[in-house]
Amino acid sequence: MIAFKYVKKIALLLMLSIALTACTTTGQGKRLSELSKPVLIERPERFFWEIRGNKGSVYVLGTIHVADKKFYPLEKNVLRAFDKADRLVSEIGGMAEMEALVGEMQTVIMKNMNTDPKKSLLNVLSEDELVFLYEMIGDDTMHRFALFNPWVLNTVLVQLLTFKAGMDPSDGIDMYLMQRAENKKIEALDTAEQQIAALSYGTFEDQLALLKDSIQALRDIDKSIAEVHTIRDLYLSNNRKKLSALLVELLLEVPSSFSEKKAQAYIDALLTDRNRIWAQKFDEYLREGGDTFVFAGTAHFLGKSSVFEIMRQKNMLE
Repeated sequence: MIAFKYVKKIALLLMLSIALTACTTTGQGKRLSELSKPVLIERPERFFWEIRGNKGSVYVLGTIHVADKKFYPLEKNVLRAFDKADRLVSEIGGMAEMEALVGEMQTVIMKNMNTDPKKSLLNVLSEDELVFLYEMIGDDTMHRFALFNPWVLNTVLVQLLTFKAGMDPSDGIDMYLMQRAENKKIEALDTAEQQIAALSYGTFEDQLALLKDSIQALRDIDKSIAEVHTIRDLYLSNNRKKLSALLVELLLEVPSSFSEKKAQAYIDALLTDRNRIWAQKFDEYLREGGDTFVFAGTAHFLGKSSVFEIMRQKNMLE
C-alpha cells in the first residue's frame, strides 16, 4: 500500500521479512527441468526470491513502502530481472493505478464523515490525547479530522511518524520501481477496494483502539523512531533471522481491547486473506509461462501464512 500502512504496529510489520527455508538446487533431488512442481529459491540479494517453474519464473522482491537514500542503489541482479521480465506486478499496479487509488481514497474518506456527535473524536479521545494532538498537528487540523471515522486520522499519524523517522513514501522501493518501469504495464495484485478495505478495517471501536495506539507511538517518539530504524537496518543487512523474530513480536502487539479472535481477524484482513488471493495469482503466472517480476510488501512473503507457504499448502510448490 502507499503511504506506509495503517497504524504503527502494522506499519512496522510491513517493513519486515521472515527468512523462509530455501529450496536448494545443487547436489540433491531432481533437476529443475524434471520437477513436476515449481521450487522456491531464496536468492542472496535483499529479500529476493525466485519461484522457478518449467515454463518460467516468478521473481519476488519484498519491498518497504517508505524508505530513505540508504536503500539505493538496488542490487544489479534484482534490476536485471526487473528490466528483462515479461510481466511486472505490484500491489496496486503502476502510476496510473496509484493515482486512481488516491482519487478513490478521497471519495471513501468523504463517505466516512461521522455525523454522530457521540462518535466525534473530540468526545471519545481523552483530554491528554487531544492536548497532545493539538500540539502535534494543530487545532484546526484536529477539528477537521474529528469529523471522520478514526482510521482517517490514523493514516495521517502513521505518515507523520515515518516522516519523523526520516522515511518517505517518495523514496520507497515500490515508487522507485514504478518510475523505472516507465511506460511498461504493471499489473495489480489488489484492487483499490481491497486496499482501502484493509486500510479502514474494523468497527468504530476497533479503529479508535488502533488510533490510540498510534497516538501513544507518537508520544513515545524516540522509541518508535528507534524501532523503525532497527527494521530499516535489518532489512538493509538482509538479516532474515532477526527480522523473523521481530515480525512474530509485532504480530502479537494489538490493542489490549482486542480479543484473540479479533486480533487474528485483523491480521487475516491485512495479510493472510490477501496472501491466499496472491498465491493463486502466482500459480497462474507460472502456468502462463515467461518471467514475472513481483514487487510488494515483504510481510506478505513471510512465515506460516505467507504467499509461499500458502502455495505449498495448496500443492503449488515443492
